[in-house]
Amino acid sequence: MRISVSTGIVNKIVNIVIIIVSLLLLVYTGYRAATLSFTIDESISYNVFVPLKFMDSVSYKIASSNHHLINTLCMKFMSMIFGTSELSLRSPSLLSHLFYIIFTYKIVKKISSPYMVLSGFLLLNLNPYLLDFFSLARGYSLAVTFSAGSIFFLLNYIADNKEKYFIWSLIFGMLATLSNFPLLIFYLSLIGIINLYWIGSQERFKFKELLKKNIPVFICSLVLIVIMFEPIRKLVKYKEFYDGGLDGFWSDTVGSLINASLYEKSYSQTASVYLKYFIGFCLLAMIITLAYNYYKRKRKMLSEVLTLVVLLLFLPSIITSAQHFILKSNYLINRMALFLVPIFFISILLLIDNYSKSLKGQLISLSIIYIVTGAITFHTIKSLNTSCALYWRFDADTKKMLSDLETQVKKDKFNSIKLGVMTLYEPAINFYRTTKKFTWLEKVTEDGYRDKDYNYYYLGDSSMSYIKSRNLSVIKHYSVSNSCLVH
Repeated sequence: MRISVSTGIVNKIVNIVIIIVSLLLLVYTGYRAATLSFTIDESISYNVFVPLKFMDSVSYKIASSNHHLINTLCMKFMSMIFGTSELSLRSPSLLSHLFYIIFTYKIVKKISSPYMVLSGFLLLNLNPYLLDFFSLARGYSLAVTFSAGSIFFLLNYIADNKEKYFIWSLIFGMLATLSNFPLLIFYLSLIGIINLYWIGSQERFKFKELLKKNIPVFICSLVLIVIMFEPIRKLVKYKEFYDGGLDGFWSDTVGSLINASLYEKSYSQTASVYLKYFIGFCLLAMIITLAYNYYKRKRKMLSEVLTLVVLLLFLPSIITSAQHFILKSNYLINRMALFLVPIFFISILLLIDNYSKSLKGQLISLSIIYIVTGAITFHTIKSLNTSCALYWRFDADTKKMLSDLETQVKKDKFNSIKLGVMTLYEPAINFYRTTKKFTWLEKVTEDGYRDKDYNYYYLGDSSMSYIKSRNLSVIKHYSVSNSCLVH
């Protein structure tokens, strides 16, 4: 009785802390969604793809890897209903953050002891790079949330063996793929481990029974093929799958995720070394555990949750490596591989649960995970900011600059002006020109700024030599983006 009472108290405290953390995270991403200047990629999505008709958007009439299908359609819908404010256009990502929190909480409650739930929740939710995308109108946040939902329903299916959970897992896997096409790797991996689960659950392997169970897989996959065939064909034709790495899964995918997650902090270089050792140790422990479980339980180990989730982590690396060697495709990097982060930590939680049968194993595993959780919590708090997203720092001051420029134009008594800009700034400036109805500003071109005369210029610090050679005056310098407004 004493144990149950103490466990009940722990559960209540943990739930209160998780609610507080969740609210703080949602306030953080919500504030950033409302206030951060629109970035180049978001602006391209709005400027180029949102105006397209529904079928032109779905068929990728304009072939571009920047076009994240579900995100584009959501932006189009939200702009029609709620207007074109930053918060309106980013609200699908913000809503996905809420559902990500719910899914990850339900997952850790299902797989962890009461003493691990809080750590598990923090590990899955405290990543400054992931939090960036819950504040931006991009498909990556939607993809991560849908993949987390897919895993949640997969765990429910394994626990209850109800077909509805398996079907929901597939549907969420499809939605993840349509949010960001590289997650086709996740969808294929999901199908693979579901079939392994069925094989491990059978007393005797029956191919006909396996085919019958795969009927929902065939239907969902056919729908996905119908939707994706034309977009993929065009993206391949116009060589839009250019982003990624060529050095290997460990250096490109794992390395880029580590670098992005460390968020360019002063200790990043040192921390990345320790993180690589930690990840390598965890992956080795997973492999050894699966090998031992196979030795003990043979094919039956394929029906166990730990085996399936770890394979869901490993299969994408196998598939991307095979694609690279066969099709010469690139390895996933940073934002495209974000879906692997929650899978990695879910695998760790399951691994700890596997070794927590004894008191000694529990003490060791809990000590390690508490230290890791503390470090990640400290790092995330250290990385919080309301000024910019990590890889779009150059766009951090675009909105502020345009406000300052409007004031300057009125002061100089111009009715209409031409603004010369560096190419990177063009999409966001034209986004605000359109949505804020800046009639005093002519459409900005991406031709650069050197070949024509303009009334004003918005340039990066790298253009200081040009500013001096033209004897231009700096109106205002913007420290976050290292840019300046000049005339």
